[in-house]
Amino acid sequence: MIDKILKNTANSNLKSNNSATITFDEIIKLRKEVLNNEMVYKPLDELKKNIKRMKIRKNFKNSLLNEEDVSIICEYKPASPSMGKISNRRVEEVIPVFESERASAVSILTEQNFFKSNMENLKIACKISKLPLLRKDFILDEYQIYESRAGGASAVLLMADIYPDLSEGIQISEYLGMDALVECKNESEIKQALDSGAEIIGINNRNFQDFTIDLNKTKKLARMVPPEVVLVSESGIKTEADVKLLSSYGADALLVGTSIMESSINERVSEIVNSAKNSRIKRI
Repeated sequence: MIDKILKNTANSNLKSNNSATITFDEIIKLRKEVLNNEMVYKPLDELKKNIKRMKIRKNFKNSLLNEEDVSIICEYKPASPSMGKISNRRVEEVIPVFESERASAVSILTEQNFFKSNMENLKIACKISKLPLLRKDFILDEYQIYESRAGGASAVLLMADIYPDLSEGIQISEYLGMDALVECKNESEIKQALDSGAEIIGINNRNFQDFTIDLNKTKKLARMVPPEVVLVSESGIKTEADVKLLSSYGADALLVGTSIMESSINERVSEIVNSAKNSRIKRI
């Protein structure tokens, strides 16, 4: 029933955007409306009961710390706003590949309307994977942090520009036994993340206005991230050369989604992971 309600909400809002490219603000507006329906259907108190039955998974932050290798976070990403459909692969098909090719962690997209995934995929991944899991979505409320924990996540992605109180979001995540990856797109957001106590900062190489990619964004912003804070470079990583380049900028980990989902997944994951070996350059 809840899936039908959410789908109808999404469809009614998407019709008005069919004739034009969807904008980031429109994506967030729709996500808020869907979230409001979710919170009515399953109140926070009910989520908290589910959390009590969940075991704490492997530590996400620790999985990204390697003396010599840049860690690879492989992402389950069936679609995106900029590309549309990427892959028909189910989460249970890709998780064994991520594990066998020695990914350090897994990111599971759970947004339904633009990324064509859901919380059920996180729950499935929790059942079949031993790797730490990052729940990636547009997290707008503490409800979703609790929801992430109830779904089996080891970490949650908080976007610096849309989560209302970063410090509180990080504290709630820690209270629940999870890490928070704080995603930033500019200098002011990195300062905000550090002031809020972030221990993992993600630099998104994507421009959210036109969805273009610039890997030099990691180069520009990495200097602001202290060496004791884990630095993750996100978006636009397609080749071994990209891995080497971002490694040279001081990234501790790379989050890779589209390029592995749209290609021969075994070969691509193997190439990315192997090219990250012995490539870590510690920031000073």
